[in-house]
Amino acid sequence: MAERMSDTVVRARLRDEPDTDEQTSAPRRRLSPELLVGLVLIVGGALAGFTLFERSSDTFTVVGAARNLPRGTVLSRDDLIALDVGYVPNNGVIRAGDASNAVGRRLLADVPEGAPIAPYALAEPSVLGANEALIPVALDPGFVPAGLAAGDLVRAVISFPNSGIDAPLPEVLPAMVEVFDVDTTGEFGDELRVTLRAPATMALDLARADRVSLMKVHSNR
Repeated sequence: MAERMSDTVVRARLRDEPDTDEQTSAPRRRLSPELLVGLVLIVGGALAGFTLFERSSDTFTVVGAARNLPRGTVLSRDDLIALDVGYVPNNGVIRAGDASNAVGRRLLADVPEGAPIAPYALAEPSVLGANEALIPVALDPGFVPAGLAAGDLVRAVISFPNSGIDAPLPEVLPAMVEVFDVDTTGEFGDELRVTLRAPATMALDLARADRVSLMKVHSNR
């Protein structure tokens, strides 16, 4: 009987003892939705950065300035070179395949040598009207506004300082005209030749003047 009681006590103890494997084993952790979203964002950002790095390593051939090109320059093929640049917006450059579209157009801003030429910095050349002419005028630099360039609008002032006390007063010609070209002339580069796009009749007024000076009305800068 003592043996039977001992066996019963042992079985009772076994039932009362906790399952050590279940208590000691760590419970499984489930990833929260916030953590999953964070992982997705991290992976997505890494992929986007890799794609951007690949894009930034690409180069494109675009149209650039072969020399320092001042505002008002009418572009020729000799003014243009091919440049390899990194990624830029399509509307910020002229692709090399479209270089012919830039030839004959006028610059609206200075472009330094080796810089890309932006399409929005170009203007279409205008056609002369039926009563217009290109009139070259030799001028002293002191009678020309500083920074004058092709595309600026000016008024011409004619005066007659060599006609003595009976000379007529200086006269501002009524027509507002466009500067077509500005060039340096003279043996020492001390004269300017400004070509004006003006009414053809204005050539007579300019020819009869002892001195011509220009007033800038509007700059195309």
